[in-house]
Amino acid sequence: MNHFFSKNLINATARISTANASGKYKLDKNEQSLDVEIQQKIKVLENLMHSDWHRYPSADLTDIEEKVAQYCGLQANNIVLGAGSASIITTLLNYLAINGKKLVITHPSYSLFEYHCNTYQIPFTPWLLNQNLEFDLSKLPQLDHNSVLIVTSPNNPTGNAITKVQLETILKSHPETMVILDGVYTEFGQEDFTSLISSYNNLVVIRSFSKAFPMAGLRLGYLCSNEKMAAIVKKLMLPFSINALTLSFAREILFTASFMMESKKRVLSIISEREKMKAAIKAMECFQKFTLYNSEGNFILLRLHDEKDHALLLDELKHSGIRVLNTTNFTLLQNTIRVSIGTAEENMLFLDCLSSCFVKSDCPVYPLLYPVSPTLTSKLESIHYN
Repeated sequence: MNHFFSKNLINATARISTANASGKYKLDKNEQSLDVEIQQKIKVLENLMHSDWHRYPSADLTDIEEKVAQYCGLQANNIVLGAGSASIITTLLNYLAINGKKLVITHPSYSLFEYHCNTYQIPFTPWLLNQNLEFDLSKLPQLDHNSVLIVTSPNNPTGNAITKVQLETILKSHPETMVILDGVYTEFGQEDFTSLISSYNNLVVIRSFSKAFPMAGLRLGYLCSNEKMAAIVKKLMLPFSINALTLSFAREILFTASFMMESKKRVLSIISEREKMKAAIKAMECFQKFTLYNSEGNFILLRLHDEKDHALLLDELKHSGIRVLNTTNFTLLQNTIRVSIGTAEENMLFLDCLSSCFVKSDCPVYPLLYPVSPTLTSKLESIHYN
């Protein structure tokens, strides 16, 4: 029966591997480390106890659309809801491909784009980042009225971001080209492009509640665009795809003042931890072994200058129970890892592992779990990590 499926699909490996997923410290998927409070979960479950599980959820999501719109400064008719941003992305990719649109996609970027295009045999042209892993308009492929440009900003897994000047230059110079901006890390970056929806009819922004909010497991994302485009995209979305649990959480907890305030505090804490992580790595005696890239996401990207050091670090992290994403197979990202920003404790454990790994490799006589050097310890204390 294999002749029914393409070689691309048959030969593809799973994008998210379930094998070898051991590790106590999960810094590999850009999730939040801390969960929703138990009392908030209880409130949602009590509400579900009184709902009809034998019925499909209501197709009228106007109340949630209004609250999402208020959160991001738009109107309800600018919002399309989906079961996570990934479901919106794949729906758009499929429709655009079937209708012969020419896709241009940031590269390297969110792995779903390339994986989905490969397994569904959707052709696309990459817009390659430059050698510093930044957007470069001089490298942008030619665009026309039949083109769709997909940009992720802040970009995953590199952490770089497109500037407002760059994005508006593209939107103005190519008014017939649809520009889809994957902005699921918006809350961690310096620019929020969602407000540009009112100025550019060719801009679509996709966002999520899985990164800036502790609800990745509930799968809720949304698309922002002008009113006419949003109404069209809604026709593509699978009805009843957002489950009753997620809808209950959105109605009972998500938009309450207390939850919103707590989520904002979490985002600020993650940004603070990210900057402390970057400062701590730069302070290490072995920093010459790495390239640390600037990041506007809830993660950092680290390149090892030596392939053996890259393998050594991955082994040490695994031994220490710390899960990170090995991004070495991404275009332009040889010998790199992406590390999600966790709690202060988790981040310190990663830093300890990173430092001890290379003290050990340079001096094999040291024990496996060599402590952080006094120099690094003093530098960490000087930036008030805790």
